[in-house]
Amino acid sequence: MSLYLPTISAATAAHIKQAHIISHNNRWSVLKASGSNIRQYLQGQITQDIEKLNSQQAIHSCILSPQGKAVSEIYIIAGHNDELIILTPSSHAVATVERLRQFSLGQQLRIGVVDSLAVATAHGVSAINMLTDFGIQADSSHSDWLACSNNEAEDTFAMNMQSELQSYWVIGAKTHLDQIIHKQQQANDGELEALRILHGQPVFGVEWDERLHPLNANLIEFDGVDFKKGCYVGQEVTSRMHWRGGIKKKLYRVQLDAQPLELPCPIRSSANIGELKSAAIDAQGSCFGIALLPIETAESHVNLTLEQDNNVTILEVCHA
Repeated sequence: MSLYLPTISAATAAHIKQAHIISHNNRWSVLKASGSNIRQYLQGQITQDIEKLNSQQAIHSCILSPQGKAVSEIYIIAGHNDELIILTPSSHAVATVERLRQFSLGQQLRIGVVDSLAVATAHGVSAINMLTDFGIQADSSHSDWLACSNNEAEDTFAMNMQSELQSYWVIGAKTHLDQIIHKQQQANDGELEALRILHGQPVFGVEWDERLHPLNANLIEFDGVDFKKGCYVGQEVTSRMHWRGGIKKKLYRVQLDAQPLELPCPIRSSANIGELKSAAIDAQGSCFGIALLPIETAESHVNLTLEQDNNVTILEVCHA
């Protein structure tokens, strides 16, 4: 029995080049956090500097345990009336809330999952124009990673997630998203996953988890950590890894000569040295993936293979 890999169809690929597609993104859940000192509190809990967050710019970050292990990956958006919108992988939403509440004793904070809010993903050359359907006027000249805009009337937000792919995330009420998505060209869950993998966008809970320190999962390349901010939970381990050369592995976008027989699976040189975490098929039938590899090996240009001597070509380190 062959391994199922997410695949982007020729029709969807063509539509992305000519217009855009949009789909629900069920991989992410939406939290809200509020309180008079919520920003000050989060500054001591996350790897990124909360001072970088404003109404036009979201931030990417991680939440760590005191031992420096990842609890979750998050995105934070400045909401309305001093509320913060937090996106976290759905598989870790409950753990994220529990962790954020853990050190809040004695503080007047509210943090929880908001089931009425959801995330949609739009890809394509006209994706930015589609945002007007949500009442969002995006600035096409502001193409920075995580550039953010919003519609105050509908409590709807948009983030620029990948300029090269022309990809946007829209966060808003499920009922509002449903009304818009229903009228648009949609991609299925498999195609949405394929696009993510083909463009080298790893996510916590899939390509990496609590067993891998976030710096080895390209937290720096995805602008999720600030080494100049003040103390936060897990900072000592993170800083030591950064300043003492402890980052030995990274996630890379790779191309494969043939489809893998299983996932995850080992990547070999003369011995098993890395692991293929995920793979997908593009509209031309080529196979790409995201792999965890030693930096030294990736930079030495040695021949890498999967099982049955299928070649692995490193394309680039995964980055924003």
